[in-house]
Amino acid sequence: MNVESLLHYQERSFAKSPWHSLMGALKGISEEVFFWVPPKHHGFPWMDGSIRDIVYHVTGDKLVQISTAFEGGIVTWDTLKSELEKENMETMMKQLQEANNKVVNKLRDLSDEELPLKVSTWGGKRMTIMEFFLMLIEHDIYHAGQIRYIRNIAE
Repeated sequence: MNVESLLHYQERSFAKSPWHSLMGALKGISEEVFFWVPPKHHGFPWMDGSIRDIVYHVTGDKLVQISTAFEGGIVTWDTLKSELEKENMETMMKQLQEANNKVVNKLRDLSDEELPLKVSTWGGKRMTIMEFFLMLIEHDIYHAGQIRYIRNIAE
């Protein structure tokens, strides 16, 4: 695995896969479905099970993870509370794209030789840079599936 491969998979997981990308799962979504809250939700206490909360989470996670691994952790969930939108779907989608651009730009700045180096992740874990970016790629796919499921029961 090299940087070029990771870039390819990042682009597919975020937007370019014809089957399972995060943006593909969000394509054409109405505001009604975006903000819909399921009648029962037993996930994390800070989330309500809406697609809005998933988009907020994915956007924030990209920013917090990149900051933790490469910027000394200057961006935290606490700092994002005042920076990330949570009420305007259009703005949230723009912020998601911007957060993904930050991930892609960081990946483009790396060399293949840096991939085995270890970085810290949010929560104090350490992993290689390659594992770190694979985790972010898989995160998009995981949440794309959640979004598709919620859309199926909400629409």
